[in-house]
Amino acid sequence: MTMCTFLSKRGATYYFRRTIPAELRPLLGGKAEFMVSLRTKDREEAKRLIPGETLTSQALLDEASRRLPAKLPAGAPRTQSRPFPEYDAAAWEWGRERAAIESKELVEKQARHDGAAAAVAFLTERIGGSTKELQPDDRPIRYLVDDKEFDLKVLREHLGAAKAEVQRLAAELAAARTEPVAPALAAPEAAPTKPESGTMLDTDIIELWAAERKVVTKGKDTHAAVARWFYERTSRKPVRDITRKDVLAFKVALVDEGQTPANIKMKLSRLRTLLQWAADNDHAESNVASGITIKDTDAAKNKRKEFDLASLNAIFASPVYADGARPAAGKGEAAYWLPLLALYTGARMEELGQLRPADVQQISYPDGDGVDLSSWFIRIQEDADDSLRLKNAASERDVPVHPELQRLGFLAFVAAATKAKQERLFPKLNANIYGRLTAKWGEWFGPYLRGACGVTDKRMVFHSFRHTFKQYARHAGIIEGVQRQIMGHGSSDVADDYGSGYPLHQVVEGMGLYKVPGLVLPAASKQD
Repeated sequence: MTMCTFLSKRGATYYFRRTIPAELRPLLGGKAEFMVSLRTKDREEAKRLIPGETLTSQALLDEASRRLPAKLPAGAPRTQSRPFPEYDAAAWEWGRERAAIESKELVEKQARHDGAAAAVAFLTERIGGSTKELQPDDRPIRYLVDDKEFDLKVLREHLGAAKAEVQRLAAELAAARTEPVAPALAAPEAAPTKPESGTMLDTDIIELWAAERKVVTKGKDTHAAVARWFYERTSRKPVRDITRKDVLAFKVALVDEGQTPANIKMKLSRLRTLLQWAADNDHAESNVASGITIKDTDAAKNKRKEFDLASLNAIFASPVYADGARPAAGKGEAAYWLPLLALYTGARMEELGQLRPADVQQISYPDGDGVDLSSWFIRIQEDADDSLRLKNAASERDVPVHPELQRLGFLAFVAAATKAKQERLFPKLNANIYGRLTAKWGEWFGPYLRGACGVTDKRMVFHSFRHTFKQYARHAGIIEGVQRQIMGHGSSDVADDYGSGYPLHQVVEGMGLYKVPGLVLPAASKQD
């Protein structure tokens, strides 16, 4: 069976289409085929997504086949399966989406497994002997191989579990759709469903809101999940009929289920966002969720905090910096440069991970007296054609390359990437199902921070570099507005809306003031 036979195109968009065998259709909602939008106009991207949908659909077909009624002896009672009315079309679709997400992650893991296996085989064949037999400069290579072998072992252990999880999801879906009873001679007819009237929160509002706000896929999915949770714990009704009592009942249900205050607060916030949009666009009289929240007594205790000096020195004395180690999951030079860049730019992880060589450039500008100067900048920008995404409009900015980054060899690193014609500065970073390049890298950095670096305070995470930059920028006396401009923060000062921000010479001067007293950094990085 060739998976790409399931690839179809409607207009400019690619779809997954797979025919459901006639005898299984009554057990799968009466549908004649699986048809799912892949949400892409790129054929290669669509082909990459097909295996995930294939796994999902196959799991559902396998479960339906197991429940297919067997032939009974003559005279045996004909008992039909009885559909559960509470499992409506929305619940079925929710389950399908869950299985789809799990299966796409499985495909990612399979690809990582295959890539790791190939890398181990290739490198092990060429690097013989023990670590001691290698030249000092070659030791990071041996470390890399050893780490890949470990990574491969872990992947093998988890791959089977991931496949089993997809099968389990399919079983849950099937069990939710039809109650198991005595075998029947004929498959049951699908229960007719009444067409919904009115604008629904989990379908219409989600689609309209996401389209207008240009919400990324992950944001759309998380808000859609909250809308489904809301309906499952209250009752399904048009958004205009949702009442404040419904929202309060939803909150009580979440509390009764033992959800943490932080999770409840997040769900209520997303629900308020959707209902506010509905009210603003005449789909509801008002935002009935306005003001409904929950007190999170642990919020202050769990709030992210900046790195202290001891933690910073521990990070930059860890194996990546002291021994030249490059763990496989650290994705090559990303392990070395991302923490340094974060400390000396205050930028977000994804903003740094998606940088291209061309984003580091020398820019000319006049100083306060009109004399032409030039400096190196990191241009953080949005580019839909190249999948560069930013948090908001204020995030687009030019950040001066700090002198310490230059001393450590960052410009030479960029020049080498340019010479190699790399599309990205960190080409080993692979996007997850939501297109985030640093998602998997972040999963590596957390344990590395706790283990190799010995930073055990859970409030200290990669985002703490951003808090740290803010703290030391204040200590250095950098103008508040310049700090915000460097970090890509929106301004709360109406006066700042006039003009185009601080001139580059003030931004460069501000960055020149930034320092971390007492920090011991590694020696300059050598570039090939």
